[in-house]
Amino acid sequence: MPDESTMNRRHVLGGLAATGAAGLVSSAHAADEPTRLRMGVSVPPPILGPRMNFEQADKVMAELELDAIVLGGAKNLYHATGLDLTAPRMGHTPAVYALITRKQGQRLSLIAPTFLYYYTIAMDHRHSDFPAYLYAAPGAGEAEDAELGLDELPLYPDIEQEPLDFIETTRLSIVERAVRSEAARPNLKFALANALKDTGVAGGRIAADVQPVIRNVTEAAEKATVVSADDALRRIRPVKSDVEIQLMRYAAQANAEAALQAASTVRAGADVRELRATFFAAAAARGMRGVFMVIDRVSSPTYSATLRDGQCFSIDCVSEYMGYHGDFARAIYIGEPVKSMRKVSELTARSWDHVRENLKPGVKFSEVRSMGQEALRKMGADFSISFSPHSVGLYHTDHVGTMGSPPREDIVLEPRMVLSVDCPMGATGMGGSSHLEDLMLITEDGAEPINTIGTNVVQV
Repeated sequence: MPDESTMNRRHVLGGLAATGAAGLVSSAHAADEPTRLRMGVSVPPPILGPRMNFEQADKVMAELELDAIVLGGAKNLYHATGLDLTAPRMGHTPAVYALITRKQGQRLSLIAPTFLYYYTIAMDHRHSDFPAYLYAAPGAGEAEDAELGLDELPLYPDIEQEPLDFIETTRLSIVERAVRSEAARPNLKFALANALKDTGVAGGRIAADVQPVIRNVTEAAEKATVVSADDALRRIRPVKSDVEIQLMRYAAQANAEAALQAASTVRAGADVRELRATFFAAAAARGMRGVFMVIDRVSSPTYSATLRDGQCFSIDCVSEYMGYHGDFARAIYIGEPVKSMRKVSELTARSWDHVRENLKPGVKFSEVRSMGQEALRKMGADFSISFSPHSVGLYHTDHVGTMGSPPREDIVLEPRMVLSVDCPMGATGMGGSSHLEDLMLITEDGAEPINTIGTNVVQV
């Protein structure tokens, strides 16, 4: 039981409107105006609320005979809820869970410790309408299950020397709303059990993502069958929601622009580390976070080499916006390349054009590879290209598992997938390196690029 200092607080849910706060419950949205940076680059406002395509989740859960998915891993929690928490990045054991079910009236629920919810989550959750099941503390032991009131929960005390400001009022209001709606519990086990019971899945087949979550779900739902969520998640992620497509369109274009801006600065005598730093800076100016840049086949950030006149080398650039990745590759000529590398660039571009024009729902990953390799063969190329397709989104390769699941079957393209087809030259002794890559959104009857295609090479 909290001491008396934590119980002296004002209940403000009913009078919140007087503070000027608004939007306690709304769907995922963004503010109207983008942020204009000093460099003149427009960064879109943040998009709030869940990212996951819940229709795809329903489909996958039905295919795998799952009644629910419980997620605590940082990236999975973000995918489900839109909440990007700092605690997991600090190495803390997951304490906030998302519960996904096929129950139409309650597809998504949040389970969270009260203070973390109050201090960190509430300001974002005010924009969403999925319920929050709070608990007093993660390590509250095997206490008896009980419904706790607001005055029994660990919140900052109200000293009452001045009126509560907007942040204080809003945080307290959101907590009060959750407690009135779902009632708080002493610990994680009871809060999770309450959510599982409310959604009717406590005795069902439940997938969980990481080991602490698997353990806690097993304890909270003794009659349930608990399995790994890894396979379900890698089937859900590639088919994007409207929100994800919006994020991917920005990430793809901003990443490509940052790569081209960096490439335009290349000069003979520069070091490859300078080029990488320039890309990361250009990405940051667009609200992106640099993830990696492969330069002339080398991905190590410690690699140092001097660029030279007449060189043809590849860049493969990846950065992310609000968790969603852009992926873009081109060949760069410093002056005039050797004849063999110009031929490589030309045939790579023509074969990628052929592949791009034939991407559509129903095409398999293996067929993507085959059509590219066949086109290249017919052009008489004396080098190879892998034409490796991969789904891009929350991960650079988001159709793979993260928990050691076996490889998926030959993946079939579906509408709302965002696809990359890697086109690197697979040969040595050609006088340089080459790579070509763009991001494509699979539509109902074809595919469209979500970054500007432009030229297949950058000549400086």
